[in-house]
Amino acid sequence: MNRQKLLLFAQTTTLGLALTLPGPVQAVQDEKLRSNPAESAAGTKDQHGTLEVGLNADELGSLSKTLHLSGAEIGRLPKSKLQPLLRQLRHPGVDLHSEALKFRRLHLQDEHGKIPANAWVNAAEERKQMSFNPAAWPGNHTQDLSAPKPQLPGQTGPGGSPKPLVAGIESSGWTWLGPGNIGGRVRSILIDPTTPSTMWAGGVDGGVWKTLNAGTSWFALDDFMANLAICCMAMDPANPNVIYVGTGEGFGNGDAVQGDGIFMTTDGGTTWTQLSSTAAADFYFVNRLAINPTNSQIILAATGNGIFRTTDGGSTWSQRYNPGTDDLAFDPSNGSRCVASGYGFVLYSTDAGVTWSVATGITGAGRVEIAYAPSQPITVYASADKNYGELYLSVDGGHTYSLKNTGTEYFGGPSEEQGWYDNCIWVDPTNPNLLIVGGLDLWRSTDGGTTLTDIGGYTGGLHSDQHVIVQIPSFNGTTVRTVYFGNDGGVFSATDVYTVSPSSGWNNLNNNLGITQFYGAAGNATSGTIIAGAQDNGVERYKPSSGPEGWTYMAGGDGGACAADPTDTNYFYSEYVYLELERSTDGGSSSSFIFSGIGDAGSQSSANFIAPFVLDPNNPNTMLAGGSNLWRSLNVKATTPTWSNIKAGIASRWFISAIAVAPGNSSLIWVGYGDGSVYATANGTAASPTWTQENFGTPNLPQRYCACITIDPNNEDRVYVTFGGFNQGNLWRTTDAGSTWSDVSGNLPQAPANSLVIDPHDSSYLYVGTEVGVFASDNGGATWSPSNDGPANVNVDQLIWVGDTLVAATHGRGCFSIQPVIWVDFNTGLNPPLGVGTYSDPFLTLAEGVNAASPGGEVWIRTAGSSGESVPLTISKRLTIKAYNGAGTVGH
Repeated sequence: MNRQKLLLFAQTTTLGLALTLPGPVQAVQDEKLRSNPAESAAGTKDQHGTLEVGLNADELGSLSKTLHLSGAEIGRLPKSKLQPLLRQLRHPGVDLHSEALKFRRLHLQDEHGKIPANAWVNAAEERKQMSFNPAAWPGNHTQDLSAPKPQLPGQTGPGGSPKPLVAGIESSGWTWLGPGNIGGRVRSILIDPTTPSTMWAGGVDGGVWKTLNAGTSWFALDDFMANLAICCMAMDPANPNVIYVGTGEGFGNGDAVQGDGIFMTTDGGTTWTQLSSTAAADFYFVNRLAINPTNSQIILAATGNGIFRTTDGGSTWSQRYNPGTDDLAFDPSNGSRCVASGYGFVLYSTDAGVTWSVATGITGAGRVEIAYAPSQPITVYASADKNYGELYLSVDGGHTYSLKNTGTEYFGGPSEEQGWYDNCIWVDPTNPNLLIVGGLDLWRSTDGGTTLTDIGGYTGGLHSDQHVIVQIPSFNGTTVRTVYFGNDGGVFSATDVYTVSPSSGWNNLNNNLGITQFYGAAGNATSGTIIAGAQDNGVERYKPSSGPEGWTYMAGGDGGACAADPTDTNYFYSEYVYLELERSTDGGSSSSFIFSGIGDAGSQSSANFIAPFVLDPNNPNTMLAGGSNLWRSLNVKATTPTWSNIKAGIASRWFISAIAVAPGNSSLIWVGYGDGSVYATANGTAASPTWTQENFGTPNLPQRYCACITIDPNNEDRVYVTFGGFNQGNLWRTTDAGSTWSDVSGNLPQAPANSLVIDPHDSSYLYVGTEVGVFASDNGGATWSPSNDGPANVNVDQLIWVGDTLVAATHGRGCFSIQPVIWVDFNTGLNPPLGVGTYSDPFLTLAEGVNAASPGGEVWIRTAGSSGESVPLTISKRLTIKAYNGAGTVGH
């Protein structure tokens, strides 16, 4: 076969698609597509030329088979849909979701690869104890949930008295930036059966969220829950205010990130309590919860260590089956019957889960999900991760199964099989023959599973990777047919699940559902534009004029680290996985790859899943990027940047995880690695810099993941290094360029320290983003204080400055910003430096003097006899105000 190439043209608003392929995969452009360039894959070549992604006819055929679309239909996909698919094909056979979990774990584990028991709960408790005012913590965290417009995150803080300012951080000063229109991974949805406009959604890193208006708007519940990794929820059938939440996303095999058991609320989510009986390793991964329909004290939990059962509402549990299980459900009409499933097996019980038997008919499968037909509970369906998606049917209540459908490949086919990750099934409560299975897309059957029809996912108004399906309680199959869906893009609904299709019928309900999982961010101080790279949701752009619900996509797929040219508002940089760098030259509207020449890029064997790169703060034409080696471009703005290797890999074969260049000195470069190794060079602008290992100073630095290196802009010998792991000593400082080190973790919780920034005006002000929120120090790290608002208890992956605004990119709650309060120093010395008399540039009022002064300057004022009215004065720049008693007027 003629293996001709598919070329993609990256340009301002469109993704140009040029196909010269033989046979039925020929893609075409038509006038309808050209009429909507913002959404069409068709377009024209831009000034930066073409980007060849290497998609040949065989690969296009694979993509066509995966999506069940013709070549022409693929050619008509919008850029936001097509780009992630093409990027996925860059890594055939690589399970990117699994790779993301492995990368996440690197930040959490200790030097032995372990995560301590109850790590999150312990860290959250330490954080709680740091609070100046205990009334501001979970037990007293209340808000008016009956208000017509509940407060969004960042607009209100916990109750109680505000905490004093520390390093200029004000308790209620944070603003949530969003995104409020994109969402993130949702694995659980609940609906109040008595008030169906009240719903709950669980974000896998963002906690529990609630809506009072069927998804028109959402708000977070309890920012300070000890673990925000929500995998499942269950509601007491007799009382919708009683909800149980299982934490820990256990569908990542050995790479999954653990939770901290089961939490419970009795007031609809206002307050939460961890069930102490589940604070154990058996409940690190709670994959599913089911409450007996006739006795709500009986609850079953499918966990990574098997099935556990309680008969007293969660006070005590007993293990009823081993090994680990993924799904379980009670017969909705008979509390004695239930079914369960795990990796390659299906179970049934006839005594309410006390004992279990293995069902027959399903062998050789991976993850299996199950569902009763509520109108005919003797009918049970099973969706199995086998042959890219197999559907099974039981007509004896789940004792035996027969194959109903294979070959549809709803889990994605050979290039993108991930039934272990996205696998869900729903049966119409009024019709046992109508069901929906979810994999990458959603598939509907009206004949009991014999045939399946794609109704949305990669195409149309839905997001890919399906996890949960729930119908409205009043669903009747005739006049009410609304169903809700949770996927990697948040929460969606179909008003009529019988007729919804890829092209119509979908409703995006991510209205301020702020659960996006960002890895990194960058912003331009002049324009205020911020870009941020997210898991599952690409690289997204925020513009101040658009607000939290106006975020747009710059690039699809998985996003990562970011950078912004401080001198040009048009240039932004981001990455796809494994150091595949990309650049925007139009302010973040679009992007194209620029990693050609980086030998480590594009391979899981030579770069971290999310790899670090930075712009030289002294020269925006220079970029450094880290994989196994350190790569430098001196012309990163060129049409085709050139790259050179300036540091070889290390003997331990760990990848570079952090890079820093000294402000004011491009020759001074520091790099960190995944094993805690740290190196520096003082001649970094040379063709072959000389490197010195710095982590063996006095004392040695931790041998854990090096997350961040920050060089003091006012003293290049003062360097901070942060580390991962739920350990003591995750923040270190040197004041002599690495010869000696001091642990400045102080009273920080034992949690990964992901990012550290220094106040640009005062080097004693430090801010650190950790696994349990943001902390500030106004004494160089001797003591730390938590921020009781904004990011709260969520993982903060990166902190950045956008001018004088501090921005926190979180992995589960989107982005927040705050402008630390400007501190004014009052000096009551009687003798100003110029002596008694009239000072330069005299003004009659303090306001005039402040307005005329340059940032960082001084304003002198007499303590008596000054003219001007006594009125409040807002100072928006950092100044030193000094007082004197001599003659004269205000001066600077």
